[in-house]
Amino acid sequence: MLFLSLDASTTAIGWAVFNEDKLIEYGRLTPSEKGLDWRDRVHNLLPQLENLILKYKPNKIYQEDIPMGGSGGNLIIHQLSYLQGCFSVIENLYSEVEYVAVGTWRKNIGINDGKDQRRNAKKVKSIEKANELFGLNLPLEFTSGGNFKENGSDDISDAILIYCSTRDKYRVKTKSFGRGLNKNG
Repeated sequence: MLFLSLDASTTAIGWAVFNEDKLIEYGRLTPSEKGLDWRDRVHNLLPQLENLILKYKPNKIYQEDIPMGGSGGNLIIHQLSYLQGCFSVIENLYSEVEYVAVGTWRKNIGINDGKDQRRNAKKVKSIEKANELFGLNLPLEFTSGGNFKENGSDDISDAILIYCSTRDKYRVKTKSFGRGLNKNG
């Protein structure tokens, strides 16, 4: 079975295609025109996404769910809700879409480790994890001051890891604490 995993925003869509647990291909879609309003960027990205879906004909699509809260507030939630509405159309036309919460996929894959919770630190961890799991060379770039410099690699690595977080093979095993219950309660 083929699976398509997406990390979508109004500026780019990171994507990865899997055949069960094997990574087949990955990439990043960006608007073909510069200077577009966010709605026009979404409309510019949709035909590219449709071509990707038609090329691979995935049995299921995994999409990062809308994070509720964080910086950016209502505008980001509004924009991502609009984008997610577009994915509802895709689901009706092509394939089932399963939404995976940001915190869930990051926890399942071991990125939410409770240590460094800064956004850029999570981006670095995502790229490093995808590179480690699949022997990739997604580039990590840093400024002369040592800060992470976005180059699109995190869009791709997030798309890869969103799907991986749903597979037992890649999930981080967590320890459970406390006593187990016996049959008598």
